[in-house]
Amino acid sequence: MEKRNEDGISPDLPYELQSKMFDQWAAFSLGGAGLTVTLIGSSLRNAPAIVWLAVVEFAIAALVCMAANINLINSLFSGTASHSRSRLMTAIASILIGMGIGSLAMSVYIDGQSGAHTAKRTSAATADADD
Repeated sequence: MEKRNEDGISPDLPYELQSKMFDQWAAFSLGGAGLTVTLIGSSLRNAPAIVWLAVVEFAIAALVCMAANINLINSLFSGTASHSRSRLMTAIASILIGMGIGSLAMSVYIDGQSGAHTAKRTSAATADADD
């Protein structure tokens, strides 16, 4: 019979929710990396190489989430608490995902700025040629 606290909640519920969160964040991180690679192959084709930083950040976030899940499972098997390590891994994954989103947004902005300057130069050259 499973132990429950006075509220009827299993003491394993926080671990299960933490594990699910790490699974979802790993999937989100891999999706972010995939989106970035897709954009690099299409609309960010001429973006500076810094755009690859977002891919790296998303990939590392996914690896952190996987490592956190492994640590969580190992701590459950050994019967030790892993609350502080889970909090640390959650913070690291959050920071990396935020950095990935920021790097991708910065790359889109930089590519848009260089595209706007190219368009202005092209339209100015066309106007000069027409004169």
